[in-house]
Amino acid sequence: MRRDQIANDRQPYLVPALGYPNACALVAPPTPRMLPLSRRHEASFPKAHAALGRLQGTLKHLANTDMVTRTLARREAVMSSQIEGTKSDLRQLLTYEATHGTGGLPADVRITERYVAALQHGLERVRVGGRAVLDLALIHELHALLMQDEATHFPVGAYRETQVWIGPRLRIEDATFVPAPPARVKGCMDEMAASILKYAPREEEQTVLTILARLAIAHAQFETIHPYHDGNGRTGRLLMPLMLAAEGYPPLYLSGALLRAKSEYYAALASVQLQGEWGPWLELLGHAVVESCDESISIAEDLLALAERWEQELRSYRAHSATRRLPRFLIGHPVLSVQQAAAGLHISVPAANAALNNLFAAGIVSLVNERQWGRVFQATQVLQRLDQLPAPRQSWR
Repeated sequence: MRRDQIANDRQPYLVPALGYPNACALVAPPTPRMLPLSRRHEASFPKAHAALGRLQGTLKHLANTDMVTRTLARREAVMSSQIEGTKSDLRQLLTYEATHGTGGLPADVRITERYVAALQHGLERVRVGGRAVLDLALIHELHALLMQDEATHFPVGAYRETQVWIGPRLRIEDATFVPAPPARVKGCMDEMAASILKYAPREEEQTVLTILARLAIAHAQFETIHPYHDGNGRTGRLLMPLMLAAEGYPPLYLSGALLRAKSEYYAALASVQLQGEWGPWLELLGHAVVESCDESISIAEDLLALAERWEQELRSYRAHSATRRLPRFLIGHPVLSVQQAAAGLHISVPAANAALNNLFAAGIVSLVNERQWGRVFQATQVLQRLDQLPAPRQSWR
């Protein structure tokens, strides 16, 4: 990264890159305590907050939203991982979880499954402890879970010890962005945690940061610091639903919208990092929140309507039988084994097997592959709805 790539007001934060005398690295400037909102951003952020409230209200009044949010979390894991270049899709992730193996599945499905584990861990922590547990120790835990398969190659759950850079080329001098040398990372992260993760308004400040403003700042600041050797993008995206959940909001999943705008997303973060220009990131995030809220509401309503329709088709069975209870369970487990159904419904394996046979006879589930994995079924209509993309958006700019 060359000095002439950096805006003048960020020049004081340039230092020599560790081990590369011809390259500069950028120590992340102090975390902003306010955001420069233009008229465009002033319009988009209230819309985003309204959409978040709409999502919160919708999920609060729908039954069995735990099954919907379970599936949405896995959808998020797939899309956040795909931003980084993985190829596994949602169906493959769900099949991996149902079969406990990678036979016939892409090798990187394990990477996506690790994201699920990290997300679940973080949500469990913040739902119990709120903002108090959203700290650097938790971020290290998330990274360790996410990157556990790479522990023999570099430290996981610990700050990087080497100079890294971002960009498609091998030479640091040609990098898109060079974050701080490793010795400066801890100080930057300590400052970010104190300023934004543990945010509290100060008497001298005229404005109070909303949750979405804090989310925007935290994600961009984390990516600018780039504290880990690898896994920074996924760890940084994990922060966003966790920050919302810590405030009592639904853990909105933004990676689908960001994946569909991947080039804009990377360019917006680069604008923050190199120029200190927040406008493109704020605009993109505001629209991504609205798009993701609307998409989550639509999916939740469609999946629960589908479960209700299946229940009507199975009304000849007793109301509290395993057969009648399975449709709601399928919303959260659209690919499942007999053993999963038995454990989830707290019934015997023979009872789960019989119930799945009933749904198979009704055309609600189909058999995935009996010979390779044992009896594993899928609810194709659920998977099709989850794969459905929202209507094409107009340009955000």
